[in-house]
Amino acid sequence: MKKIILLVLILVVSWSLIVSDTFLVIQAREISEGNSKKPETSKWEYLKDRAFDESGNLNRGYNKPVLIQLNQNHTLKDSLIVKSFIEKLKVLIPSIKIGFELDKKINPPFHHIALGFSKNSFGSLNQFFIKRDLPDQTTIYRSRDGFITTSVRDKVSYRDFDFHEGISNQIRKMYIEYELYTAIFSTKSTAKPYNNLFPVTIFNDSEYSLDYGYGFLGEEDEFLLKKLYADDFESQLNNYLYNNYPWRYAYSFLNKDKIQFLAITIVTTIGILVFLLMFSFFQNRRFKYSYLSYLFPIFLIVLNYANLTWIYSYLTDFNSFIGWEENLQFGLVFSAVIGIIISLLLFGAEKLIVNSTINISFRLLLKILFTFITFNLPVLIILYLTTNENWAFTDLDFIEFYYPWLMLSVFLSLGRGLLIYLQQMSDNLVKEKDLELSQLKQVNAESEVKLLQSQINPHFLYNSLNSIASLAPIDTSKTQKMAYALSDLFKYTINRQGKKMSTVKDEVTMVKNYLEIEKIRFGDRLNFNIEVDKTLGTMEIPLCLIQPLVENAVKHGVSKNEGQGEIVLKIEKTSDGICIIISDNGPDFPEGLVSGHGLQTVYDLLRLTYGENASLNWQNTPEKSISINITQIS
Repeated sequence: MKKIILLVLILVVSWSLIVSDTFLVIQAREISEGNSKKPETSKWEYLKDRAFDESGNLNRGYNKPVLIQLNQNHTLKDSLIVKSFIEKLKVLIPSIKIGFELDKKINPPFHHIALGFSKNSFGSLNQFFIKRDLPDQTTIYRSRDGFITTSVRDKVSYRDFDFHEGISNQIRKMYIEYELYTAIFSTKSTAKPYNNLFPVTIFNDSEYSLDYGYGFLGEEDEFLLKKLYADDFESQLNNYLYNNYPWRYAYSFLNKDKIQFLAITIVTTIGILVFLLMFSFFQNRRFKYSYLSYLFPIFLIVLNYANLTWIYSYLTDFNSFIGWEENLQFGLVFSAVIGIIISLLLFGAEKLIVNSTINISFRLLLKILFTFITFNLPVLIILYLTTNENWAFTDLDFIEFYYPWLMLSVFLSLGRGLLIYLQQMSDNLVKEKDLELSQLKQVNAESEVKLLQSQINPHFLYNSLNSIASLAPIDTSKTQKMAYALSDLFKYTINRQGKKMSTVKDEVTMVKNYLEIEKIRFGDRLNFNIEVDKTLGTMEIPLCLIQPLVENAVKHGVSKNEGQGEIVLKIEKTSDGICIIISDNGPDFPEGLVSGHGLQTVYDLLRLTYGENASLNWQNTPEKSISINITQIS
C-alpha cells in the first residue's frame, strides 16, 4: 500500500509543479515589455533583443583582431577619423585588439577592413567605399538605396557611398564610423536576395543621428558593448534573467543545449522510479479477478506516460499551456480509456491463444508480440480518428506524440518478455530446490523414524529385564515364560530391521506378546482386551506405533492402580482412515500431556510419516483413553 501511495504522490507533486495559468512566451513578452519601460532594466532588454538571434544564440560580431587599412585617395582627415574611432572603441571595449594600417602589434589572422575613395561616374573623387572579407559568401548580389550601393563578389562585401559636394565633415565622419562599426560588429553576411542589403548588426541600425556622443551609438548601444565584452558578462546576464523571468525561461535562454538534456534526464529519472515502484508492487501479486492484473498496471503506465509528456513539454515547449484541471481530466480519461482497451485486448489475446500446451519459447514470443500490438493499435486508431484527413504521419504533432509512445511500447514489450523469462527461470529454480528439499526431508524423515524405532527396543528391553530380574527369585516358571516372550518380541523387531512400516496384524501380535510379559509381572492385577477390525489386518502403519502407548498405559496407569488394572486396545475403521484407541482405568492424564519418551516417540512417528493427516489425542472423560486418528489411508 505504501508503494501505491508513493506512486500517487509522485504523480500529484509533478502535476502541481508543472501547472501554469498562461503560456510562458506570453509571460516572457509581458515581462520584456514592462522591463523596456523601466530605466533600470530597459538597457538589459535592448541587449537581450540585439545580442541574441531568434534562436537565442549569442552573436557578438567580433571574434578576432581587427586591422583597418586606408587604401587609395584618402585624405589626412579620413586618417584622423579612423584613428579617433579606434581610440574611442578601445575606451569602450578595453579587451578589443584593433590596429591601423600595417600595425606591427596585430598579427594574422585578423579581420581585414579596407577603406578608400574612388572617382564616381562624374569623375569626382568623392565616392567612398568599404570592403570586408566574407569567407562564407560566394553569390553576387547588388542593390542600390539612394546614394549607398551594396554588392558582394568574390567573397568580398563592398559598400559605396556617393558623397555630394556639400556634405559636412561631421556627417562624413558619422558615415565612416557607422560603416566601421557595422563591419566589425555585423552578425551575418550583408548579402541577401532582397533590397536594402545593409549589414545586420547588433545595434539599432535604422537611422543615422548626430545626437549621440559616439557617432551613431546611443546610450543603449554603449551599454550593450560594455556588457557584451565584459569578462563577467555571462554572470551579469544570469543574474538579470533569473531575477526578472521565470526560472525555466531564464534557464532555457541561457542554456539552449542543456534544457532538452535536463528535460530528458528528469523524465527518465521519474519514469524509472515509477517503473520500479510499479514492478515491486505488482510482482507476484494475485487479484481475485485475473483481468485486474492487466488493467491496473496498464492504466498506471498510460497515466505515467501522459505525466512524463507534460513534464517534457513544460520544460521544452514554452507555447504549451499546462493547466491543472485540463491535465487531470485529460490524463485520467485518456489513461482509463486507453488502459481498458489495451488490457482487454491483451487479456483476451493471451487467454484465447496463449496456453500451457504451447512451447515455452513460443509462448514468450507471443506475449511480447501481443504486448507490442495491443499497446500501439488502439493509440493509432484513436489518433487517426482525431487527426486530419491526410493521415497522421504527415502531422508533425502526431509524430512528436507517437514516436515516444512507440519507443515506450518497444521497451514495455521487451521488458515484459524479459521479466516473464526471468520469472520462469526463477520458478524452475524454486521447483528444483523444492524437489531437492523434499527429497532431503524424506531422507531425513526416514532417518528419524529409524532412529526413533531403534530407541524403542532398548527402552522396552530395560523395563522387561528389570521385570525378569524381579521375578527370578520368586517364580522361576514365570521368569522362563517371560524370557521366551521377550525373545519373541525381539525376533519380531530384528526381522523387520531397516523397515519403517508394518501391518496392523503384526503390530497387534507384538502388543499381545508385550502384554503377556507384563501380565506375568503383574499377575491378576492386569487384565487386557484387544478388539481389532478384521478388515484392517493388512493395513500398513509405522513400525512400533502402538506398543509405546500400551507400555505407557501399563507404566502410568496399571502400576499406579492399587486394585485390578484394565487395558483395552481398539482399532476401528473410520470413513476416511483408522482410529487406534488405548484406554486404562489408572489415574487421569495430567494437563499438558505429551511428555515422556513413549508418547513423544509416537507423536514424532505420526508427524514424520503422515504430516497433517494424523493426530494424537487423549481424554479423561467419559473414560481415560488416548487415541490415534489417521486419515487418507489407501
